[in-house]
Amino acid sequence: MRCRALIVVILIGAASSPAAAQIKLDMNKVTCGDWLGYSRADRDFVRYFMSGYYNAAAKNNVLDYNRLEKNSKKVMAYCKKRKSDTLPTAIQKSAS
Repeated sequence: MRCRALIVVILIGAASSPAAAQIKLDMNKVTCGDWLGYSRADRDFVRYFMSGYYNAAAKNNVLDYNRLEKNSKKVMAYCKKRKSDTLPTAIQKSAS
């Protein structure tokens, strides 16, 4: 009986806790200015996401961290000069 009461209390506590906010972000609409304004952790999250996206499109399943860092610096420099461009545009143009 005591175990049931504990389970009920846990379930009620879990049901009453607020759910985490869901955020949807269209990566094709993120501008350089938006990305530069993110916190460092959020910029890193976007960097890793975009790296995974482009690597998957190229059917590459290896993360080359040094390459990621080098390309990130290029994208950062591009974005600082062209804040209204989208992030995918910056990635494509800084890679060439």
